[in-house]
Amino acid sequence: MVGLNPTAATVRNSQAMRPIWMVSPAFDLTFFVFSALVVLLPWIAVEGYGVRSQYVLAAVAIGSNGPHLVSTWTRVYLDGNERWKRPVHYYLVPALAIAFVAYLIVTEGRKSSVLRTVLLYWAFWHFLNQNWGILRIYQRRAGEADARIAQLERSLLWLGALWPFMHRLFSGPHVLFGAKIYHPHLDPWMVNGVAALLVVTAIWYVGWRLDMVRRGQRVDLVRPLFILSSWFGFFVPFVLIKKNGSAAFGAAAAWHGIQYLAIVWVFNRNKWKGGVDPKARAVSWLSQPRRGGWVLYFLALLALAGVFYGGIQLAALFMWDAKTWGATVWLSLTFGHYYIDGVIWKLRKPAISKHSIT
Repeated sequence: MVGLNPTAATVRNSQAMRPIWMVSPAFDLTFFVFSALVVLLPWIAVEGYGVRSQYVLAAVAIGSNGPHLVSTWTRVYLDGNERWKRPVHYYLVPALAIAFVAYLIVTEGRKSSVLRTVLLYWAFWHFLNQNWGILRIYQRRAGEADARIAQLERSLLWLGALWPFMHRLFSGPHVLFGAKIYHPHLDPWMVNGVAALLVVTAIWYVGWRLDMVRRGQRVDLVRPLFILSSWFGFFVPFVLIKKNGSAAFGAAAAWHGIQYLAIVWVFNRNKWKGGVDPKARAVSWLSQPRRGGWVLYFLALLALAGVFYGGIQLAALFMWDAKTWGATVWLSLTFGHYYIDGVIWKLRKPAISKHSIT
């Protein structure tokens, strides 16, 4: 090509040959992009038909949240290669989380405001960081992780989550699972200012992408679509679901759980694609493509989650009641999950980067 720098041509050809999708267009779009549409179901159920939040939360627990909590174990406790690498992170801190939850439930009851406040803010941070991690994988697959547009995408992603969350803190409801949520006082200008910054950043990003198209540069639509879906996934629960904070939390948790199940399955599939590992027989066996793919993996996780739900009913025969046990077990597992995920999912770690991206 006349006038084309050979080095630039090599880079462009290399990027054009990179596989953008983690699995396939159908899989990635279904589980990482359009999974955000699941938040519409609780919104329609609660706002449109007056369905009680208990039913919404039960559906989320079975279809997403329960299996997604168990999915963390496949990365840690069911893998003999990993199980004893970080005893403080994998055992001591989760044990302290159980003690923290149990203490507050005993002293304040299962509707502890402290517990529910910690849950809300930690969940928001956890959900947002998961989205950033997935976006980061796509940026690396495109070879643009260090490009300036990657930082613009991060800003857009974070603003798209922050504004709906601030809107909820401003407008309420400030009740989660029957408990008052402690929150800062926000003035309208704060919320509107973040909304304006979000709009300006979005316009800047769209203009940048259109200029890339004009210049004939490659534009991977999965990243703009993912950022848009992330905003939608936070917008519906925190802005549109106005009547019930518990149902709003359930909507966001359902979307988050679907994403998480998919990314862990992709990681496990890549890690054990060479065959069954004697040190992780169960999970490596389930992760083989010929075993039925993600369907069998999900059913196995659902079965393990069912054991805990059954244990709650059994424990209630001897002490407390099923709701108190349910709050104790669920919050303990959730806080442990949030903490352990913050330890194990670091793309800068070679093993995580290898099995998540390739």
